[in-house]
Amino acid sequence: MWRIAVAERQTVRGHDVNIWLRPFALAALLPLLGCVLATNQPPPVPSAPPPAPPVAKPQHPLPPLDAVWSFDVGDTACAALASAGATSLRLSVAANGTIVIAVAPGGDTAPYGHASRPPPRLKVAAEGETWRWRLRPAPARVLETRLAASKVALAQILLMLHGGQAVLSAEHTPDRILRLPPAGQSGAAWFACARDRVQRAVGDDEAS
Repeated sequence: MWRIAVAERQTVRGHDVNIWLRPFALAALLPLLGCVLATNQPPPVPSAPPPAPPVAKPQHPLPPLDAVWSFDVGDTACAALASAGATSLRLSVAANGTIVIAVAPGGDTAPYGHASRPPPRLKVAAEGETWRWRLRPAPARVLETRLAASKVALAQILLMLHGGQAVLSAEHTPDRILRLPPAGQSGAAWFACARDRVQRAVGDDEAS
C-alpha cells in the first residue's frame, strides 16, 4: 500500500511539473510557429500604379473669327456657308430633307479624329438657345453631323441665320470660335429652299 501511495504521489507531482512547464514550452514554440506562418503566406500583390494625370486643355484659346454668309440656291443646291478664311460652317439640305452641318477647322482634321478620344463637338448659341452636336471626320478636311429632317432641326438652323456663335471643341486642341452674323434677306431666301426640302420629306404639318 505504501508503494502504491508513493507512486500515486510521484504521478501527481509529475503532472504538476508538466502543468508548470507547459507555458515555457509554448513560449519557446511561438517564434517557430510565427516563422512557419510567415513562410506559408502568399507573396504580397503589388499595387497598381496610379493613373497618369489627364493632359490639360490648352489655356490660350484662339481668338474668335467673324464669319460672312454666302448662299447657293438652285435646282440641285441648297447650301449656306459662314466662313472666315479657312475656317467655315456649312449648312446644306439634301433632296431627302437631311440637313448636313460641316465644319472646316482651318487645318488638318487629324487631331479631331483620334479613335481613343471623345469625338469633337459643335456648340451653337443663338437667340438665347444653346445646343451641341457630335461631329465625325469627313472628306475634304471637314467635320460633320447629319440631322434627320424634322421641325426641330429646321428651327435650329433658322436661329443660326439670325446670328450667334459656333464653337468647335475637341480634347487637347484649343476651341475655335466662329461668330455668325445675321444672314438678312439672302439668308431668308436660302431658308425657304431648306424649308421646302424638309417639308417634302416629312410633310407640311410636321415641318411648318
